Amino acid sequence: MGKKFIDELKAGESVISFFAVRKKQIKSYNGNSFLVLELGDKTGHTEAVLWKNFQQVNEEVQPGDVVKVKGMVGTYREEIQIKLENIKKAQQSEFDPADFLEHSEKSSEELFQRLLAKAETIQNRYLNQVVKSCFLDQSLSTKLHQAPAGKMWHHAYLGGLLEHSLSVAEICETAAKQYPLVNRDLLIAGALLHDIGKAQAYRWTTLIDYSDIGRLEGHIVIGERIVREKIQQIPDFPEELKMQLSHLILSHHGSLENSSPIVPMTLEAIVLYYADEMDSKAAAFSRIIKKEGKEGKQWSNWVHLISRFIYLGDKPSGEKEPEE
Repeated sequence: MGKKFIDELKAGESVISFFAVRKKQIKSYNGNSFLVLELGDKTGHTEAVLWKNFQQVNEEVQPGDVVKVKGMVGTYREEIQIKLENIKKAQQSEFDPADFLEHSEKSSEELFQRLLAKAETIQNRYLNQVVKSCFLDQSLSTKLHQAPAGKMWHHAYLGGLLEHSLSVAEICETAAKQYPLVNRDLLIAGALLHDIGKAQAYRWTTLIDYSDIGRLEGHIVIGERIVREKIQQIPDFPEELKMQLSHLILSHHGSLENSSPIVPMTLEAIVLYYADEMDSKAAAFSRIIKKEGKEGKQWSNWVHLISRFIYLGDKPSGEKEPEE
């Protein structure tokens, strides 16, 4: 039997397929304990519950493992849920790793070369050098070709970091033309480097998760350190320029509540913050509209991360979906 993907599951059907375990938790209801799993593949994720003999499964199966499951698809709180009958850890020969992590529709190598071309447009020789030294560092570039830009929300797929960084740089390019006081070279350097710490903050196998250092320090701190260490290798790098570039990286989440160590306090920093916000939010909305719009709905499911529904559009009868 071939792989059945998450987005193909329909209530009332039985399923036998392979999924990656993302999370697991033992819960109880009316005094009875059961195992709740979050299962996923490159098309999405769903909850699965196991009531019988779950203790052994809980010991044998860990997040990141691929499991073969048999169960009945139902719904719980208007969401698809699998009621498991059997589940076992799969052997590597039984599944295709490509089924579990989505890849950017664009070539990673093409994105990487476009990023380097954008770096070449930076006229300031110090900023030009630090950007290229980061992206041409072999220990970083290998990861950058694959790294996602998010765990689940935006650009959460292989190659997503390159795609997001380049998109933010393009938005900043337009903003620099709109606001004459912007230091264009500084802003573009910050845009290209703002999320570079994610190359080390995430790990990806059959799912995207935080690495140990990513969970302990966060991608902002990691990224600023990567850039600072490269700057130390560049003779006579101006102290003022170093300070402003560090500020761009440290403040790009915009507020202390959103895990920025500092808030934006320069013109370039506030532009970068909103460019990053625009690209991440627009990409996340686009993903939801593209996925759930195919189901013929007018509104998305409730999006917990942003506490709202997303309007998918009211399509007149007979109107076709745009071709991908």
